Amino acid sequence: MKLFSSPLACSSAAHMILLELGLEHEIEFVDIYSQPHILLNDKTAYALINPKNAVPALLLDSGEILTEIGIILQYLADLRPGSDLLPAAGTLERYRVMEWLSFIGSDIHKTIGPLFNPKMPAAGKVIMMQNLARRLGYVEQCLKNQKYLTGESFTVADAYLFIMTGWEPYFKFDLRPYPNLKAFQQRIASRPSFLRLLEQVQAAVHAMPLPEFPKQS
Repeated sequence: MKLFSSPLACSSAAHMILLELGLEHEIEFVDIYSQPHILLNDKTAYALINPKNAVPALLLDSGEILTEIGIILQYLADLRPGSDLLPAAGTLERYRVMEWLSFIGSDIHKTIGPLFNPKMPAAGKVIMMQNLARRLGYVEQCLKNQKYLTGESFTVADAYLFIMTGWEPYFKFDLRPYPNLKAFQQRIASRPSFLRLLEQVQAAVHAMPLPEFPKQS
């Protein structure tokens, strides 16, 4: 199978899970900062792969294509039943992970994402940052007495949150008030899967210089 991904984007969570599970795969990097988005290797329009024109997309061996990060994370984990990354279907533990995937996607990802838009009014950015602070406060409390979002085991939801909160430097949302979240970040940053991911994206980063994102005062 082949994952269409872009460095720093939410698709990096799926890239990380592929490495965690040791699944055979290819990575095709997408330049999401070009208009239109293109594949880095041959400049093909990415919309020909995914008409939504967003990463990630997962090309299965059958030729089918899956999209949406929350779905792809669950699909990948289900390829290795019994792993700690996603509990068994039908269990409360499974629904807790799915609950977090939904929260991260709707309340954190969709709050941070608009900050990449240079056309967003300053007043709108202030509101987004206030909303983000409130939601990160909730995450901070949940991590108070446990290593990961659902307890002591790393799951696909943790990979997703880790990548999302890794956007901190671009928008200057200060994580110092969230020591539990900072410890969570540091814990995951030392995982072999993330270190391997960093190695694999270096060439892509050099081929696709990241733009200067709007900074928050």
